[in-house]
Amino acid sequence: MKDWLRTALSIRQPRRPAPVGPLPAVGSGILRGSLKMAVTHPIADELWDWLVLSGWRNLPVETDRRRGMRLPEGALKTLIDADPQERNQVYERILEQALPEE
Repeated sequence: MKDWLRTALSIRQPRRPAPVGPLPAVGSGILRGSLKMAVTHPIADELWDWLVLSGWRNLPVETDRRRGMRLPEGALKTLIDADPQERNQVYERILEQALPEE
C-alpha cells in the first residue's frame, strides 16, 4: 500500500550511491549501474579514485545474478594504460563497446 501511494503521489526518493569500498582484488568485479567490468589487473589508487568519482563500486555479492551490460575483457587494461589527460576519451570509447550479458 505504501509503495502504491508513493508511486501515485510521486514522492519517491532516489537511492544514495553505494559506499566506496576498498581497492577491488584481481579476479573480482566492479559495477556502475547496469555496467559490469572484470578486474583483470591490479588497480592503482589514483585510478580507483577516478573510477569511484565516475560512479564505479565494488560488486556487492560474489554471484551477482542481475542482468546488465558487460564491458570487454581488456577494458580495465586500456584504462590503466591510458594517459590521465586522455582517460575520459578512452572511457567513452570503452563504454560504446559494452555488450549485453549472456
